[in-house]
Amino acid sequence: MDTDHSEEDNDLPSDWRAQLRGHSGNDDATLVAIANAFLEEVPLLVHRIEQAIRSGDTRLLRTAAHTLKSCLRYVAPDEDVSLASHVEKNAEAPNTIPESHIVRLAEVAQLWSERVKLLRDETAANLS
Repeated sequence: MDTDHSEEDNDLPSDWRAQLRGHSGNDDATLVAIANAFLEEVPLLVHRIEQAIRSGDTRLLRTAAHTLKSCLRYVAPDEDVSLASHVEKNAEAPNTIPESHIVRLAEVAQLWSERVKLLRDETAANLS
């Protein structure tokens, strides 16, 4: 069984694993550290976006969406990154952002977190 790629990865438009490895300088320990940061930060950012939408906190919304956009750029295709970009661009008017858009952004963030966790776990196992 090929442990480097899941069947689901074959449907992705780019080799996100190679992209993340490139950001880590092809160093496994660095990849694990980047993945850990991603896995810690992304759920927090989604929570902050949801909180900011509810409270109307445009500054928090813009900052969280911008940071999530940056995190997603490590692995995700432009289509997924654009979900966070849309929120950032519309942060001054959070009531214009459809709830379905926020739900989709949270789903995408969760999906990428699951993928990054899998790669992190596989890479960390090779470090041992």
